[in-house]
Amino acid sequence: MSAKPFFDFRPGILLPAALAVWVSGCATTDCDPGRGGFIRGIGCSASGSYGQRQQQMQSTISREQQTQAGLQSAYAQANQAAIETDAQRQAAEKQYAGLQGDIDALNARLAQSKSKKKDLSREIKGVQNQLDLLKADTMSPRAELDKRRAELDRRLKELEREVDLARGK
Repeated sequence: MSAKPFFDFRPGILLPAALAVWVSGCATTDCDPGRGGFIRGIGCSASGSYGQRQQQMQSTISREQQTQAGLQSAYAQANQAAIETDAQRQAAEKQYAGLQGDIDALNARLAQSKSKKKDLSREIKGVQNQLDLLKADTMSPRAELDKRRAELDRRLKELEREVDLARGK
Protein backbone atom coordinates (compact mmCIF):
# COMPACT_ATOMS: atom_id res chain seq x y z
CA MET A 1 0.00 0.00 0.00
CA SER A 2 1.36 3.22 -0.91
CA ALA A 3 1.15 6.03 1.51
CA LYS A 4 -0.65 9.09 0.41
CA PRO A 5 1.12 12.32 1.29
CA PHE A 6 -0.59 14.57 3.82
CA PHE A 7 -0.45 17.55 1.49
CA ASP A 8 -1.17 17.10 -2.16
CA PHE A 9 1.13 19.51 -3.99
CA ARG A 10 -0.35 20.88 -7.17
CA PRO A 11 1.64 23.78 -8.62
CA GLY A 12 -1.24 24.94 -10.83
CA ILE A 13 -3.42 25.66 -7.79
CA LEU A 14 -0.88 26.63 -5.19
CA LEU A 15 0.96 29.36 -7.10
CA PRO A 16 -2.10 31.42 -8.07
CA ALA A 17 -3.52 31.05 -4.55
CA ALA A 18 -0.24 32.26 -3.01
CA LEU A 19 -0.13 35.19 -5.44
CA ALA A 20 -3.73 36.13 -4.60
CA VAL A 21 -3.01 36.09 -0.86
CA TRP A 22 0.18 38.02 -1.33
CA VAL A 23 -1.43 40.68 -3.64
CA SER A 24 -4.38 41.17 -1.29
CA GLY A 25 -1.92 41.65 1.56
CA CYS A 26 -0.16 44.34 -0.45
CA ALA A 27 -3.45 46.18 -0.95
CA THR A 28 -3.88 46.66 2.80
CA THR A 29 -0.33 47.82 3.61
CA ASP A 30 1.93 50.56 2.30
CA CYS A 31 3.10 49.28 -1.00
CA ASP A 32 6.51 50.26 -2.23
CA PRO A 33 7.68 48.36 -5.29
CA GLY A 34 11.22 49.39 -4.48
CA ARG A 35 11.10 47.21 -1.36
CA GLY A 36 10.41 43.55 -1.12
CA GLY A 37 11.70 42.40 -4.46
CA PHE A 38 10.33 41.81 -7.90
CA ILE A 39 7.27 39.78 -6.98
CA ARG A 40 6.06 42.26 -4.38
CA GLY A 41 6.65 45.14 -6.81
CA ILE A 42 4.46 43.45 -9.40
CA GLY A 43 1.83 42.76 -6.76
CA CYS A 44 1.80 46.37 -5.59
CA SER A 45 1.57 47.68 -9.13
CA ALA A 46 -1.16 45.20 -10.06
CA SER A 47 -3.29 45.95 -7.00
CA GLY A 48 -3.17 49.74 -7.49
CA SER A 49 -1.95 50.42 -3.93
CA TYR A 50 1.26 51.94 -5.19
CA GLY A 51 -0.70 54.48 -7.26
CA GLN A 52 -2.86 55.30 -4.23
CA ARG A 53 0.21 55.73 -2.08
CA GLN A 54 1.74 57.95 -4.73
CA GLN A 55 -1.44 60.10 -4.89
CA GLN A 56 -1.55 60.39 -1.08
CA MET A 57 2.06 61.48 -0.98
CA GLN A 58 1.47 63.98 -3.80
CA SER A 59 -1.53 65.51 -1.99
CA THR A 60 0.50 65.66 1.24
CA ILE A 61 3.25 67.47 -0.67
CA SER A 62 0.68 69.86 -2.18
CA ARG A 63 -0.81 70.63 1.26
CA GLU A 64 2.65 71.20 2.71
CA GLN A 65 3.55 73.49 -0.20
CA GLN A 66 0.35 75.49 0.34
CA THR A 67 1.10 75.72 4.06
CA GLN A 68 4.64 76.84 3.27
CA ALA A 69 3.38 79.47 0.81
CA GLY A 70 0.94 80.75 3.45
CA LEU A 71 3.68 80.91 6.06
CA GLN A 72 6.01 82.72 3.65
CA SER A 73 3.27 85.23 2.89
CA ALA A 74 2.60 85.76 6.62
CA TYR A 75 6.34 86.13 7.21
CA ALA A 76 6.62 88.71 4.41
CA GLN A 77 3.67 90.67 5.84
CA ALA A 78 5.09 90.53 9.35
CA ASN A 79 8.50 91.59 8.05
CA GLN A 80 6.95 94.52 6.15
CA ALA A 81 4.98 95.52 9.25
CA ALA A 82 8.19 95.41 11.29
CA ILE A 83 9.95 97.63 8.72
CA GLU A 84 7.07 100.12 8.78
CA THR A 85 6.93 100.08 12.58
CA ASP A 86 10.67 100.67 12.75
CA ALA A 87 10.36 103.62 10.37
CA GLN A 88 7.51 105.04 12.47
CA ARG A 89 9.56 104.56 15.64
CA GLN A 90 12.53 106.36 14.10
CA ALA A 91 10.29 109.23 12.96
CA ALA A 92 8.74 109.44 16.44
CA GLU A 93 12.21 109.43 18.05
CA LYS A 94 13.29 112.22 15.71
CA GLN A 95 10.16 114.21 16.52
CA TYR A 96 10.71 113.56 20.23
CA ALA A 97 14.30 114.78 19.96
CA GLY A 98 13.09 117.95 18.23
CA LEU A 99 10.44 118.54 20.88
CA GLN A 100 12.96 117.85 23.63
CA GLY A 101 15.25 120.44 22.03
CA ASP A 102 12.38 122.94 22.01
CA ILE A 103 11.63 122.18 25.66
CA ASP A 104 15.29 122.60 26.58
CA ALA A 105 15.42 125.94 24.73
CA LEU A 106 12.23 127.12 26.46
CA ASN A 107 13.58 126.04 29.84
CA ALA A 108 16.80 127.95 29.16
CA ARG A 109 14.79 131.03 28.17
CA LEU A 110 12.66 130.63 31.29
CA ALA A 111 15.73 130.37 33.51
CA GLN A 112 17.22 133.41 31.79
CA SER A 113 13.93 135.28 32.19
CA LYS A 114 13.73 134.38 35.89
CA SER A 115 17.29 135.54 36.39
CA LYS A 116 16.57 138.79 34.55
CA LYS A 117 13.38 139.26 36.58
CA LYS A 118 15.36 138.87 39.81
CA ASP A 119 17.94 141.38 38.60
CA LEU A 120 15.20 143.83 37.55
CA SER A 121 13.35 143.37 40.85
CA ARG A 122 16.56 144.05 42.75
CA GLU A 123 17.24 147.14 40.66
CA ILE A 124 13.64 148.40 41.10
CA LYS A 125 13.96 148.01 44.86
CA GLY A 126 17.24 149.90 44.73
CA VAL A 127 15.62 152.77 42.77
CA GLN A 128 12.64 152.81 45.17
CA ASN A 129 15.03 152.93 48.14
CA GLN A 130 16.85 155.87 46.54
CA LEU A 131 13.48 157.62 46.01
CA ASP A 132 12.61 157.01 49.66
CA LEU A 133 15.98 158.46 50.68
CA LEU A 134 15.33 161.52 48.49
CA LYS A 135 11.97 162.08 50.19
CA ALA A 136 13.67 161.93 53.56
CA ASP A 137 16.53 164.24 52.48
CA THR A 138 15.91 167.69 53.83
CA MET A 139 19.46 168.96 53.57
CA SER A 140 20.00 169.00 49.79
CA PRO A 141 18.81 171.91 47.63
CA ARG A 142 15.33 171.47 46.21
CA ALA A 143 16.44 171.77 42.56
CA GLU A 144 18.99 169.01 42.99
CA LEU A 145 16.43 166.78 44.71
CA ASP A 146 13.89 167.35 41.89
CA LYS A 147 16.51 166.62 39.24
CA ARG A 148 17.60 163.44 41.03
CA ARG A 149 13.93 162.40 41.54
CA ALA A 150 13.20 162.89 37.82
CA GLU A 151 16.20 160.68 36.90
CA LEU A 152 15.07 157.97 39.34
CA ASP A 153 11.45 158.14 38.07
CA ARG A 154 12.69 157.80 34.46
CA ARG A 155 14.89 154.84 35.45
CA LEU A 156 11.97 153.25 37.33
CA LYS A 157 9.75 153.51 34.22
CA GLU A 158 12.50 151.97 32.07
CA LEU A 159 12.81 149.07 34.49
CA GLU A 160 9.04 148.56 34.53
CA ARG A 161 9.04 148.45 30.69
CA GLU A 162 11.80 145.82 30.80
CA VAL A 163 9.77 143.79 33.29
CA ASP A 164 6.76 144.00 30.97
CA LEU A 165 8.92 142.91 28.00
CA ALA A 166 10.32 140.05 30.04
CA ARG A 167 6.77 138.93 30.86
CA GLY A 168 5.86 139.12 27.17
CA LYS A 169 3.40 142.05 27.43
